[in-house]
Amino acid sequence: MRSDTRTHRARELGVVGQTPASDGREHIIHAKPGRLLAAAMLIGTLWPVGVAAQRAQTAENGSTGVSSDAARYTVRAEPLRSAIITIDGKLDEPIWATADSAVGFIQFRPHPDTPGSERSVARVLYDGDAIYVGARMYDDHPDSIVARLMRRDDKGFSDWFAVGLDSYHDHRTSFTFFVNPRGVRYDEIIFDDTQEDGNWDAVWEAAARVDSLGWTAEIRIPLSQLRYADSDSTSSWGIDFYREIARRGEEELWAPLDPDQAHIVSTYGTLTGLGRLPVPSRIEVAPYAVTRLERLHAEPADPFWARNRITGDAGADVKYGLTPNLTLTATINPDFGQVEADPSVVNLTAYETFFPEKRPFFQEGSNIFRFGIGVGDGDMGNEQLFYSRRIGRAPHEGLPDSASYGNAPEGTTILGAGKVSGKTASGWSVGLMDAVTARETAPFVTDAGTHHSMVVEPMTNYAVGRLIKDFRHGQSAVGGIVTSTSRELHGTGITDLASSAVAGGLNGRHQWANGNWQLTGWLLGSRVAGDPAAIATVQTSPVHYFQRPDAPRLGLDSARTSLQGFATQVQLAKTGGGHWIGGTILHAISPGFEVNDLGFQTQSDLFMQVGFLGYRMNKAGKRFRQWSLNASGWRGTTFGEELVSLGTSFNGYAELLDYWSVSGGGEYDGATLSTGALRGGPALRRQPGLHYWGGVHSDGRKSLVGGLSVSATSARGAPSSRLSLSPSLSWRPTSAAEVTVEPSVSWNRDAAQYVAQDDFAGTTHYYFGHLRQTTVALTTRVNYTVSPTLSFQLYAEPFVSAGRYSGFEEVTRPHARSFADRFHTLTPGEIRYDAGAEVYRVAVDGTPDAAAFDKPDFNFKQLRSVAVLRWEYRPGSTLFLVWTQSRTGSDSTGTFRFGRDFGRLLGFDGPDGVPGDNVFLVKVSYWLGR
Repeated sequence: MRSDTRTHRARELGVVGQTPASDGREHIIHAKPGRLLAAAMLIGTLWPVGVAAQRAQTAENGSTGVSSDAARYTVRAEPLRSAIITIDGKLDEPIWATADSAVGFIQFRPHPDTPGSERSVARVLYDGDAIYVGARMYDDHPDSIVARLMRRDDKGFSDWFAVGLDSYHDHRTSFTFFVNPRGVRYDEIIFDDTQEDGNWDAVWEAAARVDSLGWTAEIRIPLSQLRYADSDSTSSWGIDFYREIARRGEEELWAPLDPDQAHIVSTYGTLTGLGRLPVPSRIEVAPYAVTRLERLHAEPADPFWARNRITGDAGADVKYGLTPNLTLTATINPDFGQVEADPSVVNLTAYETFFPEKRPFFQEGSNIFRFGIGVGDGDMGNEQLFYSRRIGRAPHEGLPDSASYGNAPEGTTILGAGKVSGKTASGWSVGLMDAVTARETAPFVTDAGTHHSMVVEPMTNYAVGRLIKDFRHGQSAVGGIVTSTSRELHGTGITDLASSAVAGGLNGRHQWANGNWQLTGWLLGSRVAGDPAAIATVQTSPVHYFQRPDAPRLGLDSARTSLQGFATQVQLAKTGGGHWIGGTILHAISPGFEVNDLGFQTQSDLFMQVGFLGYRMNKAGKRFRQWSLNASGWRGTTFGEELVSLGTSFNGYAELLDYWSVSGGGEYDGATLSTGALRGGPALRRQPGLHYWGGVHSDGRKSLVGGLSVSATSARGAPSSRLSLSPSLSWRPTSAAEVTVEPSVSWNRDAAQYVAQDDFAGTTHYYFGHLRQTTVALTTRVNYTVSPTLSFQLYAEPFVSAGRYSGFEEVTRPHARSFADRFHTLTPGEIRYDAGAEVYRVAVDGTPDAAAFDKPDFNFKQLRSVAVLRWEYRPGSTLFLVWTQSRTGSDSTGTFRFGRDFGRLLGFDGPDGVPGDNVFLVKVSYWLGR
């Protein structure tokens, strides 16, 4: 229920650090780093302790493992009968004074298990349509209450009150509703007891007022927005109330939460007196209409260009209650024009960049479909079986080289999507999703002036199904998942895409010792099928590189029409129950495992062992409000026993009594092999290296808040290094406005950056270069809120990255221990630059100009910005006014000059400026429901 539960819990679990993966990139393994703990030793040491703890817990609380404290906190809901509640925040209806009250809130921080510094009282009412919650937050200094005006779902710095409803009463799931003293609303779902999903949006009402005694809040939650069993008996739900006093950094709950325990929902109290609630008809329809004006730059000779292009569209979102616990959500012809753009990146690797999902339909209720297949929560942690951004992605196929002008879509059209989700009274969680995207074609004109059209993406059906069964009040569970991608390739001319892809498997968890010990695991299989050309594309992709000449065990087979593989993981961890936490992970992905048609995966052929250990102090002391120290370690090999990952890391975090915070850590990465550095060539030995990071952030209660993050990397025995600085500044000039500026700059010096490969006389030659790269970005956000239902947001990120190559070299001995022995530096007699063609020509075995590669220097500039005016003119109904501008330019100068580059990017440099594309959009939706 707390605003920072997810961040706090991740920090406690001690899994944050950077570890190199088997492909030569750096992966953030966010498991706060530490020393390598041998998996077998750790299990052998920790398991007996866990068993003993489980026996003690069973003797004290019974076999369920649910905290016995929940039974001590009970509040009764009062039926409204003939009373009418006006949601105005006044609490002046007489029934509020006579309803049962929840009092005695207990601090979670900074002083756990002590009474809240101010008195709080909460009450619950209900009728046949809604649940009503009223709360009085007393405050001896009402003039010091932090009452900021923010847009909906901006859980910023402010005082807050919240109610969490475990209406399933499964001790795992909570629908949580927050309101601040200005009536700003925020809602979220908590699932799996501790995991929070702030993307869930319900249609509900809230109001609040500040007075001489403190402040009051009044909330109305329609029953149609909740999920609960249709029972003939008296209903009991789980419930908890939360209060945050921002100026003191104080968080407190009615049913108290121990920060050393790995629980949230399972510690809730009980809401009684509801009787048999009626099951609402639960049908909601939100049709929308959108009109768009595009002003795009292009060459006047482009036959597909129009200075002004006006288009319109319409669609609808639908929610329908199939049963009291299962809901169908569908979208027809969705539009996501108001969604914030992805940040700019320059990716010099062969691997795909991960971007989080931002589209509301795919965000909401996504927790049921989450199935991570990586380790930790950094780059490797991004790997997942279902990656919803595959739906509506950019087309796979590009225009031919002969095209001088073309009109290819930026994304595929989603014709429709639907999902069924919910949880039955018997403990079954169900999730089904299906989406269909259109066949996309792109017209183009050749250099000869002839007009053509080609299919760039086939019609595709995407599906995912999820089933989970809880036992022991959610302390144990087993589940299954299946994903499917099916493409209609007939008549498209596309041969390099799989016609079908299926993946699925089982997972489970078992908790004991009051949920503080946990054993989890999963096992998956995958199969992709298609023409031999399509399966060859999969085999030779960066995820697999079956063509590696030093790995005949992988065996590239250009005739095969399918590819199968498996992946599995087992984790044993102590996640709470004291100051110490720790655990171990065993992780394996077979060479043939492939889920990128509907998932996100960057590597295969990996067996990895991870161990982590941490100590945290969550109670304020003489110097710190809280602090933690963590250590972790890892070792990874291919299935051919090549050592591809080895490292250890340490870090710490502390929040001082004056609310400043500091963090820092260090990591050592051992000498390993990179199976992806030569992009299909033999594995290349990688130098050991050191990585350091640190940060400091000022008191977040102030109107001006700053921070600085620093990281540095160096390689031993090679002239490679990287330094990054990321300051931040946030200013709140009034209670309704906030400006955030986050500049960043990095300097990268890489002595061995991949450039190209070329074949000559049956031998492949791999060329690298010394790269000097500078990257500068400035992320700016401006938020201004007129009222809790009317807000303005501006996001802008100018970005420039420039890199120049020198000292070109050829890989000669990829496994040599010495860095210098792995490469042969090309002499002026062996390489020359052809300025007219902008290519480098290389002599091979005495043959001049036998190989060639394009000049790799780059200067990439991009501006992405979006301004959004959002007005919720009635509950669930919204008007958006949106302006987006994008500018993208690149050249091969390779040098970075701040004034020149940003001047051109922002259009200050006349004819040399980067032209911009502007889109103006008006979107209105109208919610029909109750």
